[in-house]
Amino acid sequence: MVLGLFGALLVGVSYAKALSFALKKPLVSVNHIEGHIAANYINFKELEPEFLCLVISGGHTHLVKVSDYTSFEILGKTKDDAVRRGF
Repeated sequence: MVLGLFGALLVGVSYAKALSFALKKPLVSVNHIEGHIAANYINFKELEPEFLCLVISGGHTHLVKVSDYTSFEILGKTKDDAVRRGF
């Protein structure tokens, strides 16, 4: 995680917890990478699993096998940083 994002993430999670408590609604966690994959279903209605997905986001680069709408397998990922860094 990029150190500069840590403070923003803490503020966001704290706000979400407080709002959830105040509204008496459950707080649902969402995996960041899975969220990027699922967002494709909005733009590409015809997209159906099974497929491979290359996710390049922030500090993450993952090659993911999407077997079903909620079934993912990471086939490979960078060890230190995203592919796009430095471009």
